[in-house]
Amino acid sequence: MSKRQLLIPAASFERVEQRLSVFSSEIDAILWSSNGLTAPDGSSIEPSEFKPEIGWIPIDVLFSGEFLAFVDSLLEPGSLKWVQSCLAGADAPPLQRILNSGIRLSNSDSPNAGVAEYVMSAILNVVHEWPKRRDAQWNKEWVQEGWSEINKQTWLIIGFGSIGGELAKRARPFGVHIIGARRTQVSDERADQMVSMEEVFEVLPSADVVIIACPLTNETKGLVDRNFLSHMNRNSLLVNVARGPVVNTSDLLHMLDSKELAGAILDVFDVEPLETASPLWDHEKITLTSHIAGAGSGITMRGDDVFIEQLGAYLAGRKLRLEISA
Repeated sequence: MSKRQLLIPAASFERVEQRLSVFSSEIDAILWSSNGLTAPDGSSIEPSEFKPEIGWIPIDVLFSGEFLAFVDSLLEPGSLKWVQSCLAGADAPPLQRILNSGIRLSNSDSPNAGVAEYVMSAILNVVHEWPKRRDAQWNKEWVQEGWSEINKQTWLIIGFGSIGGELAKRARPFGVHIIGARRTQVSDERADQMVSMEEVFEVLPSADVVIIACPLTNETKGLVDRNFLSHMNRNSLLVNVARGPVVNTSDLLHMLDSKELAGAILDVFDVEPLETASPLWDHEKITLTSHIAGAGSGITMRGDDVFIEQLGAYLAGRKLRLEISA
């Protein structure tokens, strides 16, 4: 029986080569680079021999700018059956191409711990007013002012899943009361309270911070609109680490400008990269970053772990816990 071919970026292969040896009787690794295809021993792979069944999209490919080219190579032979992605979602156009081709696709929970740490850091940065303190240092001003604590605050997490659980694990030791929201109310010991999405408007006024961490779907697109924002406490903070279209940007700007909302932390946007003409860049109540919430230093190692775990499940014919429905 012939082995199954796995297409893997050459830059990532060395990192997982030893771990892949467990599957050596079942797979042949094909190393991809912009210079062509090679076997692990460096020999060239002829196009007629290239029939990948499995593909792995690691974080390296995204950071190198070769995402599109790698997916093109995966799809071209027409033999692909399953792809493991390093991303938490599947809305990226290259991943949509894979799904629309009828190929099985798994996402990854490897970014989630990093996203949770990012959210903690970003909220503390705003609540503790570090930008203002940095300005005082640069201006050599000896300013002694008190600062707000997050102890006894209430944080509402919309889309309480893996990211929400990781965030709760970090925030609760600070004394933060965590409310998690899902489509249907289910108990979850990681949160202090769980509500359904139908009950969200009942708890919005009590939240000091509202974190958006839900997938982008037809139901969640435009979820955070003027009506949603108007139910928030006017002294509260909005954090979006989901997807840009979940938040209606025009409505958010209106609420900030009319002082109906204290501030916003945004890592995702309707159009990325964010256009230079966007008013979000210069808004005094907005802290923004360039969709890097999940790009912590541990994402590579966690992504490798997910790939090896999922590869083993795929080869054994077991259920893939992170498979995405087309």
